[in-house]
Amino acid sequence: MTAILGFLTFDYNTRVVLLGTLSLGAAAGVIGTVALLRRRALLGDALAHATLPGVWIAFLLFGKNFSFLMLGAMATGLLGVATVSALSKYTRIKEDASIGIVLSVFFGAGLMLSGWVHHNSTNASQSGIDSYLLGKTAGMLASDARFICVVGLIVVAAVLLLYKELKLLCFDPEFAAVQGWRVGLLDFALMILLTATTVIGLPAVGVVLMVALLILPGAAARFWSDRLSVLLVLAGVFGLVIAGTGTMVSAAAARLPAGPVIVLCGTVLFAASMLFAPRRGVLARWSRTRSHRRRRVRQRIVQRLFEAFEKDASIALASLSELSQRIRVDRRSFNRAVNRLIRDHWIVVGSGGVGFTDHGWDRALRTVRTIRLWEQYLLTHANIDRDLVDPDVDVIESLLSTAVIHELELGLIESGRLPRDHRNTAIQAPPTASREVPL
Repeated sequence: MTAILGFLTFDYNTRVVLLGTLSLGAAAGVIGTVALLRRRALLGDALAHATLPGVWIAFLLFGKNFSFLMLGAMATGLLGVATVSALSKYTRIKEDASIGIVLSVFFGAGLMLSGWVHHNSTNASQSGIDSYLLGKTAGMLASDARFICVVGLIVVAAVLLLYKELKLLCFDPEFAAVQGWRVGLLDFALMILLTATTVIGLPAVGVVLMVALLILPGAAARFWSDRLSVLLVLAGVFGLVIAGTGTMVSAAAARLPAGPVIVLCGTVLFAASMLFAPRRGVLARWSRTRSHRRRRVRQRIVQRLFEAFEKDASIALASLSELSQRIRVDRRSFNRAVNRLIRDHWIVVGSGGVGFTDHGWDRALRTVRTIRLWEQYLLTHANIDRDLVDPDVDVIESLLSTAVIHELELGLIESGRLPRDHRNTAIQAPPTASREVPL
C-alpha cells in the first residue's frame, strides 16, 4: 500500500501512465462486454491486428505524430471490419474464416511495412513505432494519456446513451429489427466504439494483446451477474483493477513490460472469478451439485424405507443392509446420508434395523407423495417412463398449478399409489436407540 501511495503521490511518470491505462481499462471493459454479448469478440481480434498497417502508413505520410498514427490505425481497423462483413455477406465464406483471413492479411501487411521502413528509411524518428506491436506503456506521454482519457470517456458515455438499443441488439436483434430499429446501423456504431477503444489501447498493450483487455473484464464479470447494467459496471471496475494492478506491478519491477503484465493480471482476475464466483463459479457449481446429489440419496433412502413399511406394515424395523442394496449407491454415500437423517431426527437406527420417528413419518409422507406426483406427471403428461428419470422433490410444487396437482392425486388414488400413513408404534424406537453408522 505504501508503494502504491508513493507511486500516486510522487512519481509523475507513473501518474501519467496510470491515467492512460485506467481510462483504457474502464473503456475496454465496458465496450468489450457489449461486444462479447453481441458475439463480436473475435472480430475485436481481427480489428486489433488490422490497425498495424494503418500505423505504418500514417508514419510514412505524416511522421511520428500520435494523433495521425491513431487516425491511421482507426482507418485500417475499420477497413478490416468492413472486409470481414463484406466477405461474410457477399461470399460463401463464414464469419470465422473471414476473421482469420483479415487478421492474417492485415497483420502480415503491417509486418511487411515495418520491415520495409526499417531497411529503406534513414529517418531516426521511426524508433518506437514497433512498440505498437506489444505496447510500451512506460513511454506514454501526458498528451497521449489525456487523449486516451478523453476517448475512453466518450466511449463509455456513448454506451450509456445507447444502453437500451445495445441491450436489445445483444439479446434479441430479430425483435429489434421488427420494431423498426436499424440493426446494421447499431452494429456499425458498436464497431466504431470498439475500433476507437482498440486504437487508444495500442500504446499501452499493443496490437497483439489488446483483444485480451477487451475480453477478460467482461468474461470475468459474466460469472458474477446476468444483468446487463451490473455487467457493465463490474466490467468497468474489473478493467480499472486489471489496468491499475498491471501498471503498478510493471512500475515496481522495471524490467517487466506493462502490456503483458496487465493481460496476466486480467487472467488472474478471470481465473479467480471462474473459480470463486458465488453463483456461477466452478466451486459454487460443484458444491451445489454435491449437495443436490446427497439430497437425492437421502430422498431415495426415505422413499425405499417408506415403501418397505408400506409393503408390510407389520414389521417393526426395516433391515439396513437390504435398504442399502436397494439404493444402489456406494457404501460411504449411503452411510453419510443415513447419519444426516439421524441427526435431522427423521430416522432411528437400533440393533434390529432402522425406522422412522414421528417427525420422520410426517416428512416421509410429504416426500413420497411429491415423488409420486412427479412420476405420475411424467407418465401422464410427458409420456416418459418414470424409471428413466430421477425427479427432484423440491421443484414440482412450484412448477405445476393446483389443478394439475389435484388431477395427479386423483390418478394416484385410482392406481392405489397415493401414500398413506402406515406408521406402527413399534417402529418408533426411542432416541437412545439411535446411533450413527460408521463411514
